[in-house]
This record gives sequence, structure tokens and C-alpha cells, in this order.
Amino acid sequence: MYRTRARWGKTPLAPFAVLIFILGYSLTSPQNYQQTGFLFFYPLYEDFSIRCLYTTGTWLWVYFITWVMHYIANKKFGEGSYVVLTGCALYAYVSHYLYIIIVAVAIIRPFKLTFIPALIVEMVLVNGFILITYALFVSIYMVAFPPDDKQRQAPPEPSVDGKSIQGDDKPEDEVPLV
Repeated sequence: MYRTRARWGKTPLAPFAVLIFILGYSLTSPQNYQQTGFLFFYPLYEDFSIRCLYTTGTWLWVYFITWVMHYIANKKFGEGSYVVLTGCALYAYVSHYLYIIIVAVAIIRPFKLTFIPALIVEMVLVNGFILITYALFVSIYMVAFPPDDKQRQAPPEPSVDGKSIQGDDKPEDEVPLV
């Protein structure tokens, strides 16, 4: 997969592929505010052609983000932040809709906020709720199931005169696959 991506990326077709992707995404980006269902209506768009276009646009976006994140963010930059960001990202994916509804019903609708202030309030509060509740859940988990204080160490290898008994059979340092 890496070899194929690198080979396609070095061809003269790469800039055209980016332009075709942007064109495809612009055609399939949901900009329709008519023939939409209610908040809990599925599918959200009533018209079949619009529904197909927007679903295709969503998959184009997911495909693009997957490859971009693979290229720029597929490395461990700090143990603590890596654990928080990866764990919190999964938790945000699972729980974000709950917090969106809570903020919309408890704050945005009662105060009749217009679009831009509502967007800012929604983004800030939902992300804040996700981070705070994630930290709370992790804290509770760490109290309930504390980590082992001792690092489990592998037993020492048997040796004769300072040489390993296994000899050349032992593989060298393994390189991670990802």
C-alpha cells in the first residue's frame, strides 16, 4: 500500500488527482437546507440523489483525512499526550452527540443564539465537556484499577561464560510494523 501510494504520488497525475478530489468533494458537500428531516430523522435528506451525493462526500472526506493523518500524525510524540489524545479521540467519537444535544437544548435554544455565536458556544462547550468527562472517567478508572508499581521484567537469559546459550538464533531488535 505504501509503495503504491508513493508511486502514484510521484507521477504527473498527482496534482490532477488532488483537483479531481476537491471537485468531487465540492459536488458532494452538503449545502442543502431543503428536504431535510427532523433532528432524529434518518436518513437526514429525503431526496435519494442528494442522500447518495452527500454520503459519497462524507466517504471522500474520511478517505482524505485518513491518508493525511497517516502521513502527518502517525507517530508517538509524547507518551502522556499520545495516550490522552488517542483515548480522548475515541471517547469523543462515541459521546460527542450527547453533548451536542445537551448544549443545544440547555443553552442555544433557550437563549435563541444566532448561528455564529451558537457555533462558537457549541464547539467550545462540547469540546470542554468531552475533555472534562474524559479526565473524570480516567481518574475514576485509575482509582478503581491502579497500575502496577513494579514493571514486570523478563527473566535474565541463561548464559555460559557471558555468552548467550541461544547464540545466533535470537532475533535482533524488532522494528514495529506501524
